[in-house]
Amino acid sequence: MLQTKVSEFVSHVMTALSGCTLYSEQHPVFAEYAEKAAALLEDLFVEGSVSFLMIGESLIVNDTPFLEKSFSVANFLKRLRKKKIEKIVIRKGTDIEEFRQFIAGLASRGEVTPSPNISVGIVEIKLKSSGTDAAALLNKGLSKVKSSFQGFSRFKRLDIVSLEDAVLDFISTLKKEINVLRIVSPVKSHSEYTYIHATNVAVLTLFQAEALGIRGEDLHDIGLAGLLHDVGKMFVPAEVLEKKSALTPEEWLEMKKHPIHGAIYLSRMKDVPPLAPIVAFEHHMKYNGSGYPDTKRMSRKQHIVSQMVTVADFFDALRTERPYRQSLDVRTVTGLLKEGANKDFNPELVGSFLSGLARVSDTL
Repeated sequence: MLQTKVSEFVSHVMTALSGCTLYSEQHPVFAEYAEKAAALLEDLFVEGSVSFLMIGESLIVNDTPFLEKSFSVANFLKRLRKKKIEKIVIRKGTDIEEFRQFIAGLASRGEVTPSPNISVGIVEIKLKSSGTDAAALLNKGLSKVKSSFQGFSRFKRLDIVSLEDAVLDFISTLKKEINVLRIVSPVKSHSEYTYIHATNVAVLTLFQAEALGIRGEDLHDIGLAGLLHDVGKMFVPAEVLEKKSALTPEEWLEMKKHPIHGAIYLSRMKDVPPLAPIVAFEHHMKYNGSGYPDTKRMSRKQHIVSQMVTVADFFDALRTERPYRQSLDVRTVTGLLKEGANKDFNPELVGSFLSGLARVSDTL
């Protein structure tokens, strides 16, 4: 009985939240489903309150594990994760207006403000200088990316929930280790390249975004977009993708299709932020309008996040040894970034990125 009531409650909350996000707090869908959810609270109260606790990918309601893994529950946990909320307590005395404001807070891009009868527990990341802690967090996130990417194909959906958790690990890692060059992981074998490169691009993009003052949910979406930028390569034939010598003109044309494939794939996934397909499509475009895909619109400018991912992708690709070329040292790569500024790369982003590296590293 409890499981059924919780399922209905979460479903109504998420429908109300969607109505608020797509339309407004005044829309009838928001009002209707907020009231339906509020009406179920009486059945959920135990000793005057109901608590929702998120532990990993599980929902605990009134100290009882909620076992259902529905789409609504997954999205509810995803929303709490993005808001950095680990616990919600709703007490008797909560009126419909207070409850509506709570759902509106979940739908907003800002923080959820606690009210007299509804409290939220925010996960606070404490800043530490321990390299061991940073390494543990990084490895934890890297393991999630590896698990999600292994066995991934066009016929098997990516585990976006795990990838979102990995992004939170990377954000936390950057708070504990200021030298980003100690965080980006070396590629030790060909089989590791896909997921380690994706991780490094995400971390380097987050590093740039934080340097620009970006915080909160926007930062999370940027990290996920960086992590997914190359997902279209799963549509490239293996003999082309894994070739250890120079590509033929025909093979190169095939390789250049991966941004289009990635954008189409991600745009069809409901649980992926809209920024991700944009970045997947644009990450090989250049600041001066060249690059690929060729949109025949030289006036088109990359999204600013696509520009950040382009810088991160270039930096990590050149400092990584590949079967067909040697890796380059950091000084050489940064020199090439400077040469490409105002042509291949946004000069402001290059300047910000290199200034950030110089502040945290003694190698530049």
